[in-house]
Amino acid sequence: MSLIDGLRQLTDDALEYVEQITASELVSVEIVLIDVQETATLHINNKITLQEGSHNPDARILMTKTVFNNILAGKADFGALIGGSKYSEKRPIDFEIINTIKTNQLMSTLYTLMTFFFTPRKPKIKKLNRSLAGEAHGAHPIPLVYSDGLRSGWYTIDEGETLNESGEKDPYPQIFVIIKGRGKAQIGDTRVTLEPDSAVYIPVNASHSVTALETMQLLWLAWNTPII
Repeated sequence: MSLIDGLRQLTDDALEYVEQITASELVSVEIVLIDVQETATLHINNKITLQEGSHNPDARILMTKTVFNNILAGKADFGALIGGSKYSEKRPIDFEIINTIKTNQLMSTLYTLMTFFFTPRKPKIKKLNRSLAGEAHGAHPIPLVYSDGLRSGWYTIDEGETLNESGEKDPYPQIFVIIKGRGKAQIGDTRVTLEPDSAVYIPVNASHSVTALETMQLLWLAWNTPII
């Protein structure tokens, strides 16, 4: 399928979610399939419009045709392929900001595109499989919802792996909900055991890490988060 036809399909799939995607000020995002030189531009304001080619983009999303086709087929997750531990990390999908004056709005737009637009079909259903997960913070996430003030994701931590091995500190509250598997968490100076059907709250600016004693699955939720 061509880029423009695939984006038309995604635009149609997103019609019921358009209020969550649209922006108060016009944002233009160029989509580029780098290996076949196909380009199209999404214009996002009170609706989503699509043009073939490049048209004064504020930002650019780059990927290969194989990655794009896999997203359309539900064989790859856009958020898992663009997300990383750091914005500077090289990932299968790249995001480049061109108009830095709109940086905050562009990041907000990227989050809504990741959550609602690049998840195909309707209603939107994400598959939570280890094979679709990305690589970040020492574990394997699939982002669920990213928006202004809220971030969430589904994580697999394979046996022996440590999420946030360096003991990450964040200026916002978080919670880990353990779905499967046992592990140990280091929260500040305290070490606790993690088991299924439990949740652990992470204080603001507290160093935290999770080590899997066996393969773990958990939900991560953070709130009062900055846009960047």
